[in-house]
Amino acid sequence: MSFKRLTPVVDKLVETLGEKADAFERLEALFEQQLDALRNGEADALGPLATKAQDCTDTIEDLRQTYRRQARLLVRMLELEADAPSLETLIEGLEQRAPSAEASTRLAEARAAVLERAESAQRINDTLQFALEYAAGLNHELLAAVQQAAVDTDRRTYTADGTAESGGGEHSLVNTVG
Repeated sequence: MSFKRLTPVVDKLVETLGEKADAFERLEALFEQQLDALRNGEADALGPLATKAQDCTDTIEDLRQTYRRQARLLVRMLELEADAPSLETLIEGLEQRAPSAEASTRLAEARAAVLERAESAQRINDTLQFALEYAAGLNHELLAAVQQAAVDTDRRTYTADGTAESGGGEHSLVNTVG
């Protein structure tokens, strides 16, 4: 098969990888926004940002499936023997087909961009996960402390006729029943 027929397929694959790198960049920005909201105590902002991050993750998954379809097509066109081709396999196949062409270089650069963005997004995600777990643990400890705190009363209850009766003991600040 001529290299001219491979070029549009490679171009589409590079385009898909570029879109995937952009999606990882958007995801990283959303993770950063979630971290900022957590740092600033803006709990109401976390829900919508998490929804946007989930949408972005869905987009990345759609692009991954698109990439797989395009990669399988390129494998068939290059007549390679791979069922689940890696980008490395495709790059090697392109280099063998047309060593002077820039397609393999563009594909390698697109792969590097996706890996860089994915690793960066993963680092921010790990930081966000730690911060959320820490905040949840802190919230749990604070709630337990408040539930165990007792209101110190003078143990007297004043009635309508002005007399004082012995009051109850300690009362929890939080209604633990409901």
